[in-house]
Parts: sequence; structure tokens; C-alpha cells
Amino acid sequence: MMPAPSETYPVELLDYELPPDLIAQQPLPERDASRLLVVNRAEDAVCHRAFRELPELLPPESLVVINDSRVMHSRYHCVRAATGGKVEVLLTRIFDDGTAECLTRTRGKLRAGETIACAGGFTFEVLQAVTADEPGRVRILHCGAKPDDRALRELLTSGELPLPPYIKEELADAGRYQTSYAEPLGSSAAPTAGLHFTEATFAALAQRGISVARITLHVGSATFLPIRGEDAASHHLAPESYFIFPPVLQQLLAARLAGRPIVAVGTTAVRTLEWVFRDWRAALRSLNAFSPDDLQALPPEVLCDHFDFAGETALYILPGHRFKFVDALLTNFHLPRSTLLALVYAFGGRDLIRRAYDEAVAQRYRFYSLGDAMLIL
Repeated sequence: MMPAPSETYPVELLDYELPPDLIAQQPLPERDASRLLVVNRAEDAVCHRAFRELPELLPPESLVVINDSRVMHSRYHCVRAATGGKVEVLLTRIFDDGTAECLTRTRGKLRAGETIACAGGFTFEVLQAVTADEPGRVRILHCGAKPDDRALRELLTSGELPLPPYIKEELADAGRYQTSYAEPLGSSAAPTAGLHFTEATFAALAQRGISVARITLHVGSATFLPIRGEDAASHHLAPESYFIFPPVLQQLLAARLAGRPIVAVGTTAVRTLEWVFRDWRAALRSLNAFSPDDLQALPPEVLCDHFDFAGETALYILPGHRFKFVDALLTNFHLPRSTLLALVYAFGGRDLIRRAYDEAVAQRYRFYSLGDAMLIL
């Protein structure tokens, strides 16, 4: 993991006041009907637009990078086998060995070795209890054995949708907490900047010569757990899994070499790109790839030997981070004292972003997962 760029960063710098009635409880009837606050770093200015205007606001020939991970239905109401006590389990990350990262809520403390009974013949064996500093870990069993792929998919699509705690209402349409392009199952929260996109959005982007690249980062507890200490720089992120198909890796690098602007949709896309391409210039020099034509002549598989196209990232971006790959960011409005807001401060500059947030509050934008969007150019 890259070290945090600041030795200390008081968490109080990530505070702001938000009237509770500005927290969106339901999505708008149409995905692309949200407002869009545009932050222009070069001009040190903000302006108010609509999300449907996004294609005309992006620089020509941009490459838009989206995170296509699908949210798991992974919140379960279970019973502690030893006591019969109720326990809520949220699986936040699934591992190949049949174990999972989790958050739990129950009276008293869960201890390693306990068994939690779930519906459908599933049980969770506690390997590591949740603490104030890190998520827990459980072994998933189906009828006493490691579940096969079919059983595991049944589990991860049969629980409750893990809506954030600030959403107090049941969604009229649960599908609206998935992006319109969600595919691989694996996230415990939605990559919310992508919730605004529709087929019409993608068609309008294509009409303006703006292309789209899909990457995958499965959102885990690292993305949504708050910063608990007083020094944000001492906070650590749990790893999250990502994957970039080799041809997409090539597409991204070709765009970078050609000088095309890279537009990340969401903080998860930013973290993935900044991690995978942290040394992209040195890697391409070692391959003697100095132009898009040089790159196109290389089989995509060759690039995979020089880039971590699949794996885990725990990259934590604080103000002071030097962005090496991303030129523009589309994101939603984030909670105070969150790593997401820290990343947005790092990208846009704290003073300008604070001014933008104050303006959004004054103009009564809708905040958080189901709310409006911000474009930082």
C-alpha cells in the first residue's frame, strides 16, 4: 500500500454541516434527472448544470472509466446458535476460500468459534470478530460444507440489499441501487456516481466521440467505513478486489499516451486507476512503448506482465496525493469524516470543494448515495 501523503491530517478538516432533509431517501423517477454541480479547478469556479448535459461538459475525446461491479444482497438476519440471540450479518467481501469479510450487529460480543445460523441451510462460523478497528471474518457453510458457486450465488442474491444507514426508507425499486451497467457480483455498496447513467447518456457520449472503459472494483468496507480517529492520516483501508481486462488495460494506456483526458466515474474508479497505473510511464519505457501505435503492436497479455491488472488495492488518498492518471472526476456528495471526501478534497482542493459543498447546501442539492452529482474538471 502506498503511504498516506500527509504525516497528519486532522479529521475535523473533513467536517461540514448538512441539514438532514437534504439526504436523499429515494432516487428521482429518472436516473439522469439529477442536478450536476460543476467544479472547474483551472477557473476556481463552480456552476450549476444538469446531469443530462454531462456529454457536452466533458473535454473532447475523453475516455470515461466506469466501475461495473454489482451490489450483493448480503445483509442477513440470523441467530447465534449457542444463545438464540439475534444477530445481523453484512458480508462485505467474499474470498475464494469460502470465507468472507463481515460486519455484525448483536447484543453482547461475538467471539471467534461461534456459529451463526442463517436461512436456507447456510451458517457462518466466526473466525475473527468485528472490532472497532477492522471488520470480522466468517467461514460460509452450506449444509455443513463449503458452498459451490450456485449455492454461493443464491446466498449473495437472497439477502437484503445493504442500503446505507442514512437511507431510512425502503426503496420502491431496489434495482435503482444498481448501476444500469452492473455485471460482476461482489460489492457491498453501490458505486453511486454511476447510478445516474442511462442508455441515452452512453449514446450521447458516443455521439460526441467520447468512449467508455469498464473496470471492476468490488466495493467493501474500505469505501464506506468512517474515519474514527482524530488524525485522518492514521486511518487505514481494508483491501478491496479489482480487475481490468487486458484489452481495457491497453485501451486506457493508449488513451493516456495519446493525451486523451481520463474521466473517472466515482472514487472507486479513481483509486483503482491510481493504483494500477502508479508507475505507468516507467512500465511503458521498459516495453519501448512510447506511442499509441507502439502500444497497439503489443499483445495485451504482455502488458499484464508489467501491470497489476487484477488483485487488491488499499490505496488511501488524502490531500497531498499526486494524481498520475486521472484528469477529471464525476462523483456524488459524500459524508463528513469519510475517506471519500478526503479523496475529493485531494482531487479538487479543499477550499474549492468546501465552497462547492456550501453552494450545494445553499441550493438544496440532494446528498449522498441517491442524490445529485458533482463533476470536477
